[in-house]
Amino acid sequence: MTLVVVPPRAGIAAIAGAIKACLDILSGICAIEALAKEWILLQDKLDVEKTLLLQWADKVKLLDENYDKCLIDTNNYNLIIHLLHTTHEMLTDKDGLMSHFSIVFHEQVDSLPAVTYLQSSSILSRERMERFNSEFTRQGLHARHVPDGTPSTTKILRVATSQLGFEKFIEDIRQTVNSLNRLASNPNCLNFAGQMAREDLETFKTVKELRRVREASKGVRDTIALSADERMVRMARRRIWANLRFDGMHDRRLILQDPHPGTFEWALKAPEPDTEWDSLTKWLESGSDIYWVCGKAGAGKSTFLKHIFNHPETKRRLSTWGGDEPVSLGSFFFWKLGRGMQRSRDGMARAVLYHILRAIPTLIPILVPTMWKFAYEEDVLGPHEILPLPSVPQVQDAFKKMAEPEVLNMKFCFVVDGLDEYGGDKARAVAILQLLCTSPKIKILASSRPHPVFEDLFANSPKLHLHQLVREDVLKYVQDKADTHRYMRALREVDETMALILVEKLAEKASGVFLWTVLATRILLQGFDGLERFVNLEQRIANIPEDLEDLFVHVLNLVEPCHRKQVANLLRSCYKSKTWRSQEGERGRRWSTGVPTVDHDKDFDDLDRQSERNLEARHRQCLVLENRLASRCGGLLEVIRSDVDGVAGDKCFCATPEDHPDHDTLIDSSIEFVHRTVYEWFGGLDSWALSQLDLPDKSASEDRISRSWEQSRLAQKNDTPFLFSDVKLSNNMHNVGNADKFSPEFADSMLCRIHELMDEVRRKRGLDWHTAFCCNPERDMSEHLEILFFAVAMGMVNFVKYFYEHNPEAMSLSEMETKWQMRWWRVATDRNLIRSLLEPFYETIQFLPPQGQMVEYLASSGCDVPDQGMTGYLKRGPDGSMEIVKSAI
Repeated sequence: MTLVVVPPRAGIAAIAGAIKACLDILSGICAIEALAKEWILLQDKLDVEKTLLLQWADKVKLLDENYDKCLIDTNNYNLIIHLLHTTHEMLTDKDGLMSHFSIVFHEQVDSLPAVTYLQSSSILSRERMERFNSEFTRQGLHARHVPDGTPSTTKILRVATSQLGFEKFIEDIRQTVNSLNRLASNPNCLNFAGQMAREDLETFKTVKELRRVREASKGVRDTIALSADERMVRMARRRIWANLRFDGMHDRRLILQDPHPGTFEWALKAPEPDTEWDSLTKWLESGSDIYWVCGKAGAGKSTFLKHIFNHPETKRRLSTWGGDEPVSLGSFFFWKLGRGMQRSRDGMARAVLYHILRAIPTLIPILVPTMWKFAYEEDVLGPHEILPLPSVPQVQDAFKKMAEPEVLNMKFCFVVDGLDEYGGDKARAVAILQLLCTSPKIKILASSRPHPVFEDLFANSPKLHLHQLVREDVLKYVQDKADTHRYMRALREVDETMALILVEKLAEKASGVFLWTVLATRILLQGFDGLERFVNLEQRIANIPEDLEDLFVHVLNLVEPCHRKQVANLLRSCYKSKTWRSQEGERGRRWSTGVPTVDHDKDFDDLDRQSERNLEARHRQCLVLENRLASRCGGLLEVIRSDVDGVAGDKCFCATPEDHPDHDTLIDSSIEFVHRTVYEWFGGLDSWALSQLDLPDKSASEDRISRSWEQSRLAQKNDTPFLFSDVKLSNNMHNVGNADKFSPEFADSMLCRIHELMDEVRRKRGLDWHTAFCCNPERDMSEHLEILFFAVAMGMVNFVKYFYEHNPEAMSLSEMETKWQMRWWRVATDRNLIRSLLEPFYETIQFLPPQGQMVEYLASSGCDVPDQGMTGYLKRGPDGSMEIVKSAI
């Protein structure tokens, strides 16, 4: 070979042109249909070599101004050019390709019908190829031309006809790539292929594609095969973690208030000699199995366990237990007021498995083999389908396996709160925990009320009774709260002993129940606000009932008469929202946003003005609400700010993610009962019969709809993500549909505003309702048509009657059918039609049952309601008239 001295830039262009020509040819190779079974693997093997060729170009910075010095070394340059030219000649040698590799040259003329061949595709090299081609074109470089004499109207195809021949062809290309890598400056050039392959593989979205790369590179490019398999494992793990995790998994723990400063500090110290409780610190350092925290309702068990979970001393003590092994601390707080998974054994099992498998990912195939099979193989279920979650027997098997030697290489301690809030058989919940603790490397700190079933099951377990140990904590809480009030200073000046006696009397009366303490302290502070004398304050304390439920009634009796309607409204609304939460997810969350509208008696013009307010003004509004709840509801309700699991990004009223510095936790806060006991009391038979809670259903419903409207309006106005804003609007429609039962006039006002809001949304999104509806009414009829469409689909018979009573000049339903070829009976019954025509914020309608009463009304109004297709909704009566089938109501 004769050495040729070439100017550097021209030499680089020659190398790039030769590589480009080779890549173009390799990318265009196809195969006969007889190779269909083998072709995917064959082309993937070739694609691996194309990727390595492109990686070589990137490693030597071929298209970069600072290209590698190996490209300008005269000897090296000539070797590279010779190698690439030899490869290009081989690729353009018609006879050689046929004789050596059984690759047939086929000249396909544009004017003749094309022959069908199996086309080539790229999965690994795709993005690197696109970048190479883009830069190649930008620099104005040119590839080597096709052989002279080939007509421009002819497309040259290289067609593989033999698997064995094509395998030899791939091996030839592989040797070329190896030779190029040996000519690079870095002697470990091939080793860099793994790193660059990992970069290429990061863009892959499915395990199926990764498996193709792994199989294509196995045994010949093991570095790439290993990288592909590692990526498959990572994707499968992430998919399993995502399927085990559920929204709100840690909500309960996160929304719990932190304990009052200075309380519960005794728990992580050695017990006093005269106290009857088992040392928690000793159990943390050396104990096993289950430690039981028992306490009365409202004693503060959940807050206590959150304190233990978050306290740094807990982890320090556990590290002593761990010895040479690391210890991981996990939690699950049962929540009766939460959604189904938050109060179920399945939810607890998923939380435990999620925590352990995040800590030790290598256990996934061992503990959840079925999930691993589906996630790693991905042959049966697609990448976005939900994996089969472990059944109860599978969970039990997983927990048993953890007890086997050498399975766990670290230790775990779980804090499990509220066993009494579990929705099923309490003994079964304890049984699954006991099974988990058969492993010497797992122990559990659990809490519950002192129900007999727990007393029996934990009879031999280390334990403490919280309400018997918090007297000093209760006293500290009352003392600190009293001392923050300026009137307490005045009382101390008058008679410090008497002032302290007041505090001690209240603390003693609490009997270790923190919920009672909090509510009763508020009542005492109300006396401070009124500057009451000692004798009046003593009487105020004496009047506080010792029983919690009696205390709730007492708190309501102290609400100012002018505020009782508002308080009753809020309590009813929050009770209903908590009741719905288990079935309806976020719809069951009573957001603070929108609640201030109860002060405005549903003045919709005022509501619209409120929605225009900026976030700073809305923050102030929610702050006022927080203070009003504290002063008017006696502490039965509280505002919980939005630092909870699953309320971020797509569920955010301030339109910023939770981890964003501008996220406003108050605007995204919700209103909750201060304790589950309060909710349970309101669920009693006689609670709502109290005069303090007397409220017409109509008023309560209108207020609920007003708040729902404010939330949907704000969500759309703040440009929150479509999913969240559409859900809010859909929820508002659901509430408006219910308004038809008590106030069609009110429903009319709401529907007009909803229509205006949806028009605004459509302008933002470029949607056209008329196109979807397949008609184009006059402008003044558009609003009426959509409102009626919604009302008919929702079955709002009273509203439709009201509409025509107050709009006698409006076109009747039957006239609309004639003019626009509409079929109102289908709107009322055909949910598939609704689903195909309407936008996401009409989701409320899509899942309603067919509206039988509306069909009857349509028939009586002269609309076309055919007998055929209406079976199950209407029937002919004895006199020939249409009657509704009761089961269709």
